[in-house]
Order: sequence, then C-alpha cells, then structure tokens
Amino acid sequence: MERKRVIVTEFIDPAGLEILARYFDLVYLPDSPKVQLAQVIDKAYAIGVRLLPVTDELMASAPRLKIVAKHGVGYDNIDVAAATSRRIVVVTTPKANAVSVAEHILGMMLCLANRICVADADLKAGRFVRREDYIGVELKGKTLGVVGLGRIGSETARKCKSGFGMNIVAYDPLLSAETFELTGYRRTETLGPLLEDADFVVLCLPLTKQTTNMIGARELAWMKPSAFLINTSRGGLVDEKALYTALAEGRIAGAGMDAFVKEPPSSKNPLLTLGNFIATPHVAGATHEAMRRMSTDMAEEIVRTLSGERPLYPVNPEVYE
Repeated sequence: MERKRVIVTEFIDPAGLEILARYFDLVYLPDSPKVQLAQVIDKAYAIGVRLLPVTDELMASAPRLKIVAKHGVGYDNIDVAAATSRRIVVVTTPKANAVSVAEHILGMMLCLANRICVADADLKAGRFVRREDYIGVELKGKTLGVVGLGRIGSETARKCKSGFGMNIVAYDPLLSAETFELTGYRRTETLGPLLEDADFVVLCLPLTKQTTNMIGARELAWMKPSAFLINTSRGGLVDEKALYTALAEGRIAGAGMDAFVKEPPSSKNPLLTLGNFIATPHVAGATHEAMRRMSTDMAEEIVRTLSGERPLYPVNPEVYE
C-alpha cells in the first residue's frame, strides 16, 4: 500500500521526523521550502510548518490535504478560514513551549531591571566609566501585569509570584470569572488599569484583528515612567513607532521584544539603536526541550489525524461538525 505523503517545510527536531518517517512518506524541506514545495505539494496529505505562509492558493494545490500542523502556538501564517472551507484541520502545539517562553520573559525582565545588556555592551566597547550608571531595580514586591492568561501568561505569572514575590494583576476578557478567581490574581476589566499599575507589562496573547496594535501611543502613555514592556508573542501587538518614541523620550523605562512586525527586524530598525531596548529574533521558545516537544507533538497530531482520529488541539474544530 502506498504510504501517505507528509511534508515538513522547515527545520524541526529529529524526534518528530522519526515519528513521521515511521508511518508516512516523509518529505523534509529545511533548506529551500518555497522552491521545492511546489514540486511535491500535489500529493501531500499533511503539511507541518513553522513560519512558512500557508495560503488558500497553496492548499488548493494539494487536493488530498487533510491537516496543516503548526510547529508552535501562533498560527497567523495559516489561512484558517480557507482551511476550514476546504475541510482541512489546523492544529498547533500549545503545551510545548510555555515553560521556555516564560523563562525567556523572565530573562528579559532581569536584563532590563538590572541593566545587564547595557553594562555588557559598554564593557565590551570600552565605554564603562562608573558603576553608578548601571543601578537597577529589584523584582521583589513589584507588580507584574499579564495581558493574556493562557499557558504562557499563567506560567509567567506563577514563576514571578512564587519565585520573585511579585504582585500579579491580569487582563484577559476571554477567561471566565470563576476560572480567574481560582488564580488568586487581581483582575482588571479593561486594559487601562493594568497598564497604569504594573511595573512590568508582558503580552501573552495571539495576533488577531482585535489585538493588532493594542499597545500604541495612548496605551504607552498610561504606563509609569518607571515601567517596562515585554512582548514575546507577535510583533503586530505593539505599534513600533509609538514604542520608539516612548522609549526615546523616557516615557517608559525600557522594553524587550522577541517578535516584530517584520522578522527578522532590519538592523536599521530605530528600536535597535536604543540603550533601553533589548531584542531577540523570535527565539523565546527555541530551547532544546521545547523544540523537541513541539516536534513530537506536531508529528503525533499528524499521525492521529491521518489515522482517522480527532486531533487534540484543533484550531478549527468546526471541520468535524
């Protein structure tokens, strides 16, 4: 019997590849997926992707396609509506990288609070003059504002509360009052009070029409001059021009971002010229442990779906209705 073709378009941990190769005709395209994909897509039953755009046109060229599996949590590179109309299920790996991203957030918080990156850069460039230029602040007793209490937001809040003794305030309109009460965190009904109260604001939510540019000039003006903003979710959540102005004029103390509107960000991005801004190239979830979990979780979802079972984490479960 002919084995079903499964395509993985970008690098993933070998553990997931081993699972897929055991059951399917695996086509792995880590080097030049856009060029090679057109040559093999027509017989694909499944596609595993990281950042490659999965458009309606691409899915139209794969009449046998049953599943698009995202290696990660965010799926804004996948046309979910088009997939649903074609009865193609879209899945993610929501549990795989929560710990890694939360730890990355903590790293950014510590670097900003203690001016670690500034001190490191100045020492290496021979600019160090006096230690007083690098006086930071402690996390203990500060207020963390979490926007989005999903897996990553909850993990971050838990670590900050139990590990650093921080106070937690959160905003998540999608979370029920009963569920929120179980967390023990202070809830705000709107975003404004959280931004006004928090010493550190972390964004842990997907990019949608409702969340695009949710942090702009108005929202940044609500924050304390001593506050820090951290975004490891999606670049479109933050108006980068407004953030640059706020940082350059000292309206907030600093910011850290792992996600940008254009990725990777250009070296000419004005934000990268600022001493109170730190950046990483969308690698918050890229630990060995998380990469392995994302790889195997993605592969197992493909195996379930092509075996006739229902996947555990469908983005569009309505395809089964």
